[in-house]
Amino acid sequence: MEWTSRDKVVYETIENWEETYFIEGNKSGYYSLETSFNEVIEKWRPDLQKKLLKTVDSIIFHSHAIAQNSRFDQETTAKVLDFGRLFNENINEIPDMKLLKIDQLRYIANQHLAKQRLISLTQGGFAGIGGLFTVALDLPLMLTINLRSIQLTAMTYGFDLNKPYELMLALKVFHVATLPKTLQKEGWKQLLLELHEYEDEWLLFEEPNIEKSTVWLMQPLKQIGKGLILYLCRKKLIQGLPLIGITVGATANYFLAKQVSEIAHHFYQKRFLLEKN
Repeated sequence: MEWTSRDKVVYETIENWEETYFIEGNKSGYYSLETSFNEVIEKWRPDLQKKLLKTVDSIIFHSHAIAQNSRFDQETTAKVLDFGRLFNENINEIPDMKLLKIDQLRYIANQHLAKQRLISLTQGGFAGIGGLFTVALDLPLMLTINLRSIQLTAMTYGFDLNKPYELMLALKVFHVATLPKTLQKEGWKQLLLELHEYEDEWLLFEEPNIEKSTVWLMQPLKQIGKGLILYLCRKKLIQGLPLIGITVGATANYFLAKQVSEIAHHFYQKRFLLEKN
């Protein structure tokens, strides 16, 4: 199937985004911080580093798999298909979403992702109350919300996450979206390469080709640090509410959700257009 004029415009927009979004490591203020962090982590015993990374990978994988097989996921799939039928009544399965035009798919995805960002904002504000229970729930809920954003985006563009390849690729998208800024560009390139190299096969999440160094642990450790700040701010009340904690929690979670959804949306748009052509 050949591209329409609108397909070409959208593809050019994605390429322009690629040129401006990603940060070059040697030109960024992030670089020194990430390097210093990596140097500290690398002083840990190699077996401890490996165990920690495997634990994080396992948590992410199982969270994704559990969500994917839940009743909630079935309801979400039904909602995606109902959205699609507004534009084409012949849509009965997730792959049928590829029958829609790019602007129709972009509209549906933007509706889903806007809702996910709002949920993340609300959840972050709830975590900002600062109690042990709300702080402890913040990391798993943040993880689930952002994985859900990627799942919704993939399904909207017609990619069935019941396939092992699609499941693992969605995890790779999440990994790249939560990498430090200076590693995202290389991770993005590798994602696009894997579309050609691993089509319809298992992606080995434990052995990616991008630089999966221990610096990636900055993201979960940032979330833990945020939780500590929220807990310490729980007694700083304004009119009976910990407004500082609520603001910090809501803002941090919103911007992370925005980052994940932006990368995921551009990736699946580009993949849809590449397959179409």
